[in-house]
Amino acid sequence: MNTNQQVLVAQAMGKPFLGWREFTALVRADATARSLVFSNLVTLVLALAENWPLKTIMFIYCGQNIIIGFFNVIRILGVRRMDTPRQPDVEIPRAVTYFLAGIFTLHYGLFNFGYFQFIGRPAVTEGGWIWLSLGIFFAHHLFSFQQHFRKKIQGADLGRLMFFPYLRIVPMHLTIIFGGFFMLLFRNALAEKAVLAFFLLLKTNADLNMHKVEHAGEDRPQPGPADPLPEK
Repeated sequence: MNTNQQVLVAQAMGKPFLGWREFTALVRADATARSLVFSNLVTLVLALAENWPLKTIMFIYCGQNIIIGFFNVIRILGVRRMDTPRQPDVEIPRAVTYFLAGIFTLHYGLFNFGYFQFIGRPAVTEGGWIWLSLGIFFAHHLFSFQQHFRKKIQGADLGRLMFFPYLRIVPMHLTIIFGGFFMLLFRNALAEKAVLAFFLLLKTNADLNMHKVEHAGEDRPQPGPADPLPEK
């Protein structure tokens, strides 16, 4: 992880939410940020329209974790070269990327399996809307993968790829957990919806903040052969 990304990660942990100006600027400038906001707003609208309990929303976020992990495995397998403290741009053996992808899949899979066992299954009648929400979230990550990962990034960091999915889901779930706590304080249906909408919007903001950190530095210019001097 380069210095710029370390600073951004530290800032994201200390300030997990974007200000309104930064939020709108990022959405305007980045098409993948817009698709991320859209996928989150679909879940918000469905949750309010269908009166979903907190359990159903947590189930959807567990599914989102799996989608994030799936694309992260592809990223790990796609790493061919990386920077080391002693030597830049070192070729990575395929066996190493397969091993690390396997370790990540096992650990991340067990993490989410435990999470799934904790929240349980949602109601059968909500299945269609749940798959719609997860399908849109998958479409966002497919679009983001095509837009970001295909860019030439010098010195890909395997350590960051192994660690970042966990970092990204922390604010995602803290917002909805605290949202559930406040929902328990209200017995009025309208108040519960207002609290749910507020915390789902906070989750969208935090998710966008981590999206910004995850893709930081991808647009920096890459070194290449010097342009020839113009002939006199």
